[in-house]
Amino acid sequence: MRWTRAELRWRDALLEALLPPAGALPGLGDVDLTDFWPRFDAAAPRHLALGFRAAVTLEAAVLPWLCGHLRTLPRLTPDERDAVLRRADRLPLFRDLLEVAKVVGCLALFADPAVQAAVRARP
Repeated sequence: MRWTRAELRWRDALLEALLPPAGALPGLGDVDLTDFWPRFDAAAPRHLALGFRAAVTLEAAVLPWLCGHLRTLPRLTPDERDAVLRRADRLPLFRDLLEVAKVVGCLALFADPAVQAAVRARP
């Protein structure tokens, strides 16, 4: 199942907002995921792939609108994105989808060799 350009923007904005830089670890927006996404699409169980796609669509396109924004997540300021995701964490369905997105985001982040090396180097 191919992603549209809009979905790719939503996906990237959602994951960048969920996994910003933390200490010695880069944020997801700082990592090259070119090789990760084809592997994920080929190997992810169907239920995970569909759940992730639902998370991207609902968290990045629908929830901002429900929160009163007239734009999708990529077009919001960092503070607005944070407020939308905090709201998602308080809503049952959105909270569950947020967890799916976090799992996939962590898989993407830790697929990067530089991130793996940074984690191994920690005392």
